[in-house]
Amino acid sequence: MTLKELEAVYWAGTLGSFVLAADRLSMTQSSLSKRILELEEELGERLFDRSGPRARITGAGERVLAQARQMLALRDAVLIGARGPTALLGTCRFGVSEQVASTWLPALVQRMRKSWPEVALEPRVGVTHELLAAVVRGETDFALCPGGSADAQLSSRRLHAVEMVWVAGQDFMPPDGVLTPERLTQLPVITTSAQAGATAALDAWAVDRGFKFRRIVACNSMGAVAALAAAGLGLCVLPKPFASRFFKEGRLVRVAAVRELLVPSLPYYLHWRRDDDSTLGAAVRETVVAVGSKPRWPG
Repeated sequence: MTLKELEAVYWAGTLGSFVLAADRLSMTQSSLSKRILELEEELGERLFDRSGPRARITGAGERVLAQARQMLALRDAVLIGARGPTALLGTCRFGVSEQVASTWLPALVQRMRKSWPEVALEPRVGVTHELLAAVVRGETDFALCPGGSADAQLSSRRLHAVEMVWVAGQDFMPPDGVLTPERLTQLPVITTSAQAGATAALDAWAVDRGFKFRRIVACNSMGAVAALAAAGLGLCVLPKPFASRFFKEGRLVRVAAVRELLVPSLPYYLHWRRDDDSTLGAAVRETVVAVGSKPRWPG
């Protein structure tokens, strides 16, 4: 029996998929299956039922999975005890929204590399719906994105809230133009799709207050939305830290709005699978909270 065999069982059982487990361990599915089969032969028990289209963990597999989790945690504890936290190994895959990627992600990556130089970091950029789905499937370890989640498979922690502002191109609004509910109904508003957390929050805010506007759905790129607004095609709502570079470049201006049109700040959250109790996962989340609760915005 080896730790590699137990690791294969742990990830296959936790993720519910040989394909995802093999991907997580950066190996072929056949190699992962071989490790599990060798452990099954040694134990004399089937850990996974392979009779259907997808392998399902058995009762014996569940018992071994619980022990494998403890063994892998003990392995990490031995490494940390001998060499310190920098001894942690593995791959950390995580999802971030475009706003996070373009603002405080570099500071987070720098902290993570300093803490765990042997851990490979693989960030992915997407919209909230995509990022949360990837965490649920086990494709990523956590997600940093706007909005909470009601999914019972996920745990969430609020990090910070970002100020949201109405913006437009230099010549879109007249110099004395103040955005009012009446004007809002007449002007095009450029947004990403409803799968993006910022757009979902904007839609909920508008419905709650009875505001209506003419929407132009651009794509799921916040940068593209900003570029279209800079080209004079309409208004948009952006996180202030994200929009700051467009303000400095003179491509966008902040649009004055009456009080009832001030959009609430957008909360950002850390989301992870509730059953992820790995040593590396817990350590990474602790660092994310430390950096993300009080992010330092560029500029």
